[in-house]
Amino acid sequence: MRIRPRTDNIFCIKAEFGDTTTKSGIIIKGTLGKEEGTVPRWMEVFDVGPDIDFIKPGEWVYVEYGRWTEGFTVKDDRLEAGQKIWKVDPKGCLLSSDTKPDDQINLKKANGIEFARKQTL
Repeated sequence: MRIRPRTDNIFCIKAEFGDTTTKSGIIIKGTLGKEEGTVPRWMEVFDVGPDIDFIKPGEWVYVEYGRWTEGFTVKDDRLEAGQKIWKVDPKGCLLSSDTKPDDQINLKKANGIEFARKQTL
């Protein structure tokens, strides 16, 4: 069985909410649920609805904090048993990448203008 997103829905997998370790061995603690945890997250695009033309399955998308549903599980031949999936708001997609990014990206807002800054660790 396969699920299919409708209209402008985006389904993602492999969201990173826990602790991560950089290439140099620095551990970045998961902060979801704490005030400092209100940051965007990278997620892998699992499938997109027919109205979505700016990303495709297999790409990675950087999603603005709070622009995803709570993770849920469904039966789908393409998913591992128990693997979570998130529905992402298309308006919350800030960046995309063909491959999984190695470094954290920190988006800040200054006077209503958003800009991206690569965080070096």
